[in-house]
Amino acid sequence: MATVSVAAEEARDGEAFLPTGFFDFYPDLARERDRFGPAIRRIGTPTFLADTRIVVDRYVTLRQALEQLWGRAAIAYSFKTNYAIADSRILQELGAWAEVVSGREYRLAKSLGYEGAEIVFNGPYKRDDELRNALRDGALIHVNDPPELERLLALPRERAGARIGLRVNAGPTGLGTSRFGFSLARGEAEAAVARVAAVEGLELAGFHLHLKGDTDEPTVYSDAARELAAFIAKAVPQGRRVASLDLGGGFPAHGPKPRSRERWAPRPIEEYVRALTEELARLFPPSDRPMLILEPGRYLVADAVVFVSEIVRAERDAGAQLITIDGAVSMLPLTHYCPQVVRAFTPELESRRGEQEPTVVFGVSCRENDILYRGVLPAAEVGDYLVFYAAGAYNSTLSPAFIFETPPVVFVE
Repeated sequence: MATVSVAAEEARDGEAFLPTGFFDFYPDLARERDRFGPAIRRIGTPTFLADTRIVVDRYVTLRQALEQLWGRAAIAYSFKTNYAIADSRILQELGAWAEVVSGREYRLAKSLGYEGAEIVFNGPYKRDDELRNALRDGALIHVNDPPELERLLALPRERAGARIGLRVNAGPTGLGTSRFGFSLARGEAEAAVARVAAVEGLELAGFHLHLKGDTDEPTVYSDAARELAAFIAKAVPQGRRVASLDLGGGFPAHGPKPRSRERWAPRPIEEYVRALTEELARLFPPSDRPMLILEPGRYLVADAVVFVSEIVRAERDAGAQLITIDGAVSMLPLTHYCPQVVRAFTPELESRRGEQEPTVVFGVSCRENDILYRGVLPAAEVGDYLVFYAAGAYNSTLSPAFIFETPPVVFVE
């Protein structure tokens, strides 16, 4: 059958880049079966299993890099990447701010107890009432485009000294064209700086530049920072202080190669921070550095979460292993984004070993194209678990309650 014939090729495409020690970045279910087993048995499958220790490690590592390489900085967690992580308050208790891209996410941040000053409000669509609330709360609003700027300026401001930032996008020499932000190349950003400066009682707090996804080259980050610094030196009047610079997120975790990329080699987070800060430091001396804000999502949570599903059917056909699990492709919507890295475990969480054979993993929904994995796995049995790695970014937030309930995210301390 056609799905089987491409299995080995898919496996090579997804795992060819995996370095020695790749699985050290993820929850180790076999070695720590006494820690993870009770949670799986208590909740059942399918489920997203989150290792809180990994989330904490990623945050602390990034915070230390920022302190060492820049100084005054803030990490604003990207809520949209995984709402359950936001709800858990793990990152909030470590000092993370909230990065939100809609009124709904803004209200979630407020319900979790974030002060306005701890919220970065991004996104291409903010209603007038949402802008008013953010202005009242003292949140950092990053205005997305000229029409939004004019709408904001027309609103009554209950709070003196309201602060806003401007999202900018780079020209062809940097990140390519984008529908988000004020264009540097077309002069929109420079015009916006002048427009804000002419409005009494409104503070231009800083600038926001967010790289496109699927970026693993530190030089792309240094190029973006260099272009932003050159713009600030030209457009911001000398003597006027820039309070904050938000260089966005997009930092890679340790997951599989995106299908859009021919090569994929994620570096330690320190390399990306260094690439940004070395360029910005040329413009800002240590005594006058703005707060550097980063908005990671994937880097913080992708490694920490695995998707666990139980095998409910196993058979062989034309020399291939055909497995059906109690999950569905709608529960792992990012299967289209990159090949999956999958391992099989016994019910006692012992790793299945043995000769690898072509395998297709089907979901349990009634869709003919419900396929979660084409690759190779050792022989597995009904009742075994299949574990999908690097599942923490976007999968649970994009998973609808289609046919089955959306799988829960279970946290293991």
